[in-house]
Amino acid sequence: MKKKALLLFLIFLRMSSVAQLENIPLVTVYGESKIKVKPDHVILGIKILKRLPSSMTESSTALEIFKTEDTKIRLFGFDPKNMSETIIQADSGTYIKEVFITINDLNTLDKYLLELNKLGFRDYIYMDYRVKELGAYKNQARREAMNSAKKKAAALAAEVGQNVGKAHRIDELNSEDYNWYTVHEDNHLERVTFKLGADGYAIEPGFLVLTARVRVSFDLIK
Repeated sequence: MKKKALLLFLIFLRMSSVAQLENIPLVTVYGESKIKVKPDHVILGIKILKRLPSSMTESSTALEIFKTEDTKIRLFGFDPKNMSETIIQADSGTYIKEVFITINDLNTLDKYLLELNKLGFRDYIYMDYRVKELGAYKNQARREAMNSAKKKAAALAAEVGQNVGKAHRIDELNSEDYNWYTVHEDNHLERVTFKLGADGYAIEPGFLVLTARVRVSFDLIK
């Protein structure tokens, strides 16, 4: 009998606690942060084309379609660990090989592009500007969004003479990354806001912009 009474008491206590928790007054706010980062390296993709004469037999070209000097681009002394090549592709007698080079010093990029052009390498797949510590910058944007939400909640609570307590609920919303150099490939470019003197910009020329958004509910304390 005592066990049943204790069990009923615990159930009542839990239900009471849940009901009390559901009735806790909350202040819910949105926090947003934008981190602006300059790219620190670029992936340069080069397409090498070779059309073989129709007189060449299949046996004579089996392993000689691309010679080593065609794809290593030795002129610049690139570190092999910063280079990679695709397997040969064929398209109606034209053989294609793609070479990808990581250039870590962007100050030398114009020199490399000029010299590659002189050598006849003009078919670029893309130039992909990136930042190495992308994850760290995303974490920074998330922290700043949380700080923004906390400050906003405290300011709102202060307006009615109250304080905020611990976070009751945290939702990470649609965080976004905008890269000026690739944003023109976006199918929804009309929705992107450029920086033209306004604070609500999404991207800015020459930068990667990381946007973090959160929704946080804090306990509202009298």
